[in-house]
Amino acid sequence: MNVFFYGYLYWVGFWLIRGTAGLERLFMVGWFAGFLLSPLHVLGPKWAVAIKHIGAFGLAVALLAALSLLLDPSEEADANDRTDIA
Repeated sequence: MNVFFYGYLYWVGFWLIRGTAGLERLFMVGWFAGFLLSPLHVLGPKWAVAIKHIGAFGLAVALLAALSLLLDPSEEADANDRTDIA
């Protein structure tokens, strides 16, 4: 049963990542990295520390990508070429 559950999670992760581009894709890959690699510690318990490090690195990359997306000016907001707020 767990095999089908993790297979479904991989499938959902693949389609969510595939539907993004640029920094959004980097965010999604970083966020899913640790989550999708976590079942591998069952196959090799000696990989558990490496998987945790990869997951932490993925979350750090996702954080930086999210901050970059948050701080970049949006092209949608500037579509009307309006610079005044009032």
